Amino acid sequence: MAITGITRDYGDNVAIVRINTTNTLAEASAASYITAQEANIIDVTNGGFTWLATDMTLVQASDGWMFANISSDFTTLVPMVFSTDVAGTPVVVNDFAIFGATDGQLKDSGFSPSDGTKSKVVMAGSAVQVGYLAHFVDVNGTIDDTAGNVINAGNIQAGLSGTAGTLISFPGTAANGSFILAAVNAGGAFNTTLSNGVMGQSTVYTLPDIGAATGGVVVSTAAVRMKSVAGAAAAGGAAAQSFTDAFCTSGSNVVGNWNTQANAASVLKIVPGNGSFVVTSSADAGVGTFNYIITK
Repeated sequence: MAITGITRDYGDNVAIVRINTTNTLAEASAASYITAQEANIIDVTNGGFTWLATDMTLVQASDGWMFANISSDFTTLVPMVFSTDVAGTPVVVNDFAIFGATDGQLKDSGFSPSDGTKSKVVMAGSAVQVGYLAHFVDVNGTIDDTAGNVINAGNIQAGLSGTAGTLISFPGTAANGSFILAAVNAGGAFNTTLSNGVMGQSTVYTLPDIGAATGGVVVSTAAVRMKSVAGAAAAGGAAAQSFTDAFCTSGSNVVGNWNTQANAASVLKIVPGNGSFVVTSSADAGVGTFNYIITK
């Protein structure tokens, strides 16, 4: 295995030295290759070859070609590009070239863009966890699975027909339970929708503890609103006592009973009005407190 030809193409400042060799690319790029081939170089040039510091070398080897620099001591070819760096042929148009070795060798491993007409390559912002949702973390398209406010302009679906799915929300304090929305068998292809009505303000609805592992929700075929008050103060002084409550209307239904009372008395009737209601008892209950529920 040896160098079988060496010539120089002169140009402006930089010359290209062309070498033909029966060695492999790996052998031609080994340390001190030029020194080891000195006798062969003298033989094919009829006297020797003078290297210049600006020489660039194009080597045709037994297994490909390489483009190289000559080392400062003119003993070694320092590879810049191998023919295998550009993957050789065949390659697929628009496939990504990746490094195939630590020496910078490139290859086509079949990685391709999902849409070759696009110009952005999406990168992961950090190490990610299996099963976590990816979301964009900057305007350049970087994705990550870190915590963040994630928005979807359309619907979000958990599960699909025949495959259960739940939506689970955790509080900010660890080991304090979670809130789960889960569909169960409706006995047919019936959907259940939770929706809000027209709101006059932002409202937080709290599900109270019913003191049992399971329970039901009171429902109505029409819109129903309810307010419960415990311990409304009563001044006493007459059998009929008026209570102010802006929630109440003349069409409301009010039920209630004395919680505490100075005198023995029982509720005879409750008449609702706009912004208040009147409780008429069997006698003056005196100073006390009244519990009531208003529905409308």
